[in-house]
Amino acid sequence: MALLTIDDAIAAFVACEPGDEAARRRLRERLWSLVADKRFAPPVRMSLADAIAVLDDPSEFKGDREAAGLEKVRNHLEIAVDHDENGDRAMSEPEPAPVPRDVTPMGIPVVPAPAAVGAPAAPATFTIGDDCDRALIEDFAAEAREYLENAEAALLRLETAPDDVEAINDVFRAFHTIKGTSSFLGLAAIAGFAHHAEDMLDRVRGADLAFAGQVPELSLRAVDILKSLVLSIPAALAGGAPPLPADYGALQQALSDPDSHGGVVPPRAVVEEDETEAPSASEGAARAARAATTASANPAAPAAGVPVTDPMVKVRTDKLDRLVEMVGELVIANTILLQDGIVRDASHHDLAQKVRHADKIVRELQDLSLGLRMVPLKGAITKLARVVRDLANRSGKQIVFEVTGEETEVDRTLVDLLADPLLHMVRNAVDHGIEAPSERLKHGKSAMGVVRLEASQAGDRVLVKLRDDGRGLQREKIVAKAVEKGLIASGDGMSDSEVFDLIFAPGFSTAEAVTEVSGRGVGMDVVRRNLMAMRGRTLIESSPGKGSVFTIELPLTLAITDGMIVRVGAERFIVPTAQIRRCFRPEPSAVSTVQGKGEMVQHGGEVLPLLRLHRALRVLGAQERVVEGILMVVGDGNNRVAIMVDELLGQQQVVAKPLGEAIGRVRGLTGGAILGDGRVGLILDVDELVVASRQAVVDPAFATQAA
Repeated sequence: MALLTIDDAIAAFVACEPGDEAARRRLRERLWSLVADKRFAPPVRMSLADAIAVLDDPSEFKGDREAAGLEKVRNHLEIAVDHDENGDRAMSEPEPAPVPRDVTPMGIPVVPAPAAVGAPAAPATFTIGDDCDRALIEDFAAEAREYLENAEAALLRLETAPDDVEAINDVFRAFHTIKGTSSFLGLAAIAGFAHHAEDMLDRVRGADLAFAGQVPELSLRAVDILKSLVLSIPAALAGGAPPLPADYGALQQALSDPDSHGGVVPPRAVVEEDETEAPSASEGAARAARAATTASANPAAPAAGVPVTDPMVKVRTDKLDRLVEMVGELVIANTILLQDGIVRDASHHDLAQKVRHADKIVRELQDLSLGLRMVPLKGAITKLARVVRDLANRSGKQIVFEVTGEETEVDRTLVDLLADPLLHMVRNAVDHGIEAPSERLKHGKSAMGVVRLEASQAGDRVLVKLRDDGRGLQREKIVAKAVEKGLIASGDGMSDSEVFDLIFAPGFSTAEAVTEVSGRGVGMDVVRRNLMAMRGRTLIESSPGKGSVFTIELPLTLAITDGMIVRVGAERFIVPTAQIRRCFRPEPSAVSTVQGKGEMVQHGGEVLPLLRLHRALRVLGAQERVVEGILMVVGDGNNRVAIMVDELLGQQQVVAKPLGEAIGRVRGLTGGAILGDGRVGLILDVDELVVASRQAVVDPAFATQAA
């Protein structure tokens, strides 16, 4: 049989007349044969895959839009011809591999029926051939994860609004894109499964199947299976054979025949799609992959026929982190230059002017490089909606999850570190906070509980608030449990915030029984440890019977710190300016000693614990007289203390550096930074100093009272 050429595909396209579905099917089959033919280079095959994506999207040939759909196919064929005529061919021309029996004419693998009872099961693994295009597969894996996250969010919306046509289209397009691209790349396990999921969603789109009964659960489980398969791609590329998910085959059969799994309700009425529908996701994904392939061959020229509306380029995160690190070093070097005596000499006015101009450019470069690391919190928040939904169903509770401010941007590293604390806090809100529907109705509440996540930016800090309208924290129960564990002697004299802080202690839990969700006392401990690592903190507000508010406060980035340089003896320290409330020099009468609490200072109508920093950190030669020093009020609410330093040297933006493994963890310090004169200044861990002072800790590391 003669090998097909692009001319054969063009001939099949010419035979396509409006309304002739059989001709379009013949064209599609020829295009798939060409895509699988390795005589053609990736740019040619990707353009042909674009054409298939258009043919596979029913909305492109709906009513009077058929002519526009055929025009798109023609454009993609012209791009393929251009690449082919420009010599974009593969180096070798191997004979095309025969089409296996377990593949349909469209290239979608058919999963065999399960073996008979008692027959040995065939190994179910996910493998990738050695002749694969690794770069394209890695790009596909990254894009597939994004598609699946969007599909999951759309499915959760559909559970409350099953007639949301746009959400149904979003899910369908995600499955459709993953199916088409994975089939082109030879990822049969992913393509076959996505094909069944796509078919079920296509029935929902066509009103043959209602999004009710078991369909929502099947759709979410399909997303989970595809996520698992996508996460297995790196292992398969490394030559391994990771096993397919245990319920891969069973779920695939359920997707093929959802009517026999749970009794689906009668189909909903047909809802016409918006005539201004955006181009399909499959077309966008294939176009992006083709543009990336062409750009790698000729970076100076964009892919032919591809409109450049929002150009993007993928960069390895380690390279991005290295760029930010080097810009930080540049900032340090520039600061040292600004402090040089020659530059500051008034007789060198021209030199000083040039250095200040360079400083302006360096600062703009610093802001730009830090902006490259900023990503929306949406990535950490989107997954929580699924967590709330699953936990609510498992516990028999009715809960709605609301989110505001998900586009608030923070450092990429913080988004990754924030995932665990948010997960534990949301699980606690669902398990401990929200009551069962019967209990809520008994107390005059709606049966539907609300868990709301709010994110916002306040200056150089990010605030994330988790609210629930549940039973609230029970002070008496927390105190009793803390006394039982020996954490406190009694709750007398403790404020609500101090009592609520006890839930962060390791092993602390008020749950009466250990469940698969909570009860072991490790969740909130994880929250506290992770937030301390991010220089963040938590505040708790709670009203019995009305609910709780957990507030997380984080810096925008861990790379840069706005700090106040202070002198203590001959040493200099950096105090983050975001944590400084005010500074003052006290009157002699304002300082006193309270039995059991140490030194206190009165200012502005409140009495604050006094922390002599030189005693806490064992600095020699520091000022001993309080009235000769400067007091800095740090902390919030009832957790405020006054830290005594010798002198304020000025405010400066510094590049934070870890202390290193050789030094290890030092209480009261979070890291260091190189100052303008080239010396090192240590960055104070204000939260840890506040806790030590409020709890009247006296040990070799923190001797907060005079000997």
